Amino acid sequence: MAIIAELSVLPIGTTSTSLSQYVAEAVKALSQIKGIKFQIGSMGSTIEAGTLDEIFQATRAAHEAVFNAGAARVITLLSIDDRRDVKDTTMVNKVKDIERIVKARR
Repeated sequence: MAIIAELSVLPIGTTSTSLSQYVAEAVKALSQIKGIKFQIGSMGSTIEAGTLDEIFQATRAAHEAVFNAGAARVITLLSIDDRRDVKDTTMVNKVKDIERIVKARR
């Protein structure tokens, strides 16, 4: 069973409108958390973990990494999908399910 979460970290109080360097630091922090998988998206990252503690650990690491990169303020948004009635829920399976439905309706 996996818990899926969507994480967005928004640096505020930076010297530029470009936020890539801050996001890269958040992603680097995620890559150092054992026990999670993640997929980078254009507006946030999807995280897959076995426990809520791992999700929260990854969230905190990404949040702190943006401060460490020099942001004066950080807004972090976390959305958690904790489905306990299905054992094979993964971020990959969720996307495949949607793609299968879309393909069937064409």
